[in-house]
Amino acid sequence: MKKTLLTETALVKLQQEYDELIEKRHQISDEIKRARGFGDLSENAEYHAAREAQSHNETEILKLKEILESYELVQESFNKDSITIGSKLKVKYLDTNEVEVIEIVTKIESDPLHNKISNESPIGSALMGKIKGSKVDAISPNGLVQLEVIEIL
Repeated sequence: MKKTLLTETALVKLQQEYDELIEKRHQISDEIKRARGFGDLSENAEYHAAREAQSHNETEILKLKEILESYELVQESFNKDSITIGSKLKVKYLDTNEVEVIEIVTKIESDPLHNKISNESPIGSALMGKIKGSKVDAISPNGLVQLEVIEIL
């Protein structure tokens, strides 16, 4: 099984989420017990909603547990010579000449709306290990993307 890469920050965040879901498990159990008291379970909307919430919560617990049992801790690097996880860089899209600052992060921390690009994404993996002035091609869902690394911040 492939290990999930986590930074220390991501590990702390995932552990907190896991602990919150475990606590929520007890609250949902209490809701189910309370809803059972309302009578006929086949027509009890509160009971069905609580069971659905329980199912969703347990699924999330299992996902996080799997990650937390098989992760690889990576150090965020602040190397200005080449791009690694944790690098912030200024890139230029060669087709539009648009310049953008992005950060390379782990898959767990990725947030494209805030320019946090996963090291496993097409663009992120194409940029890993590159240096200032490098030009890369990446196949994204929108087609071929050509970038130039302007600066590693």
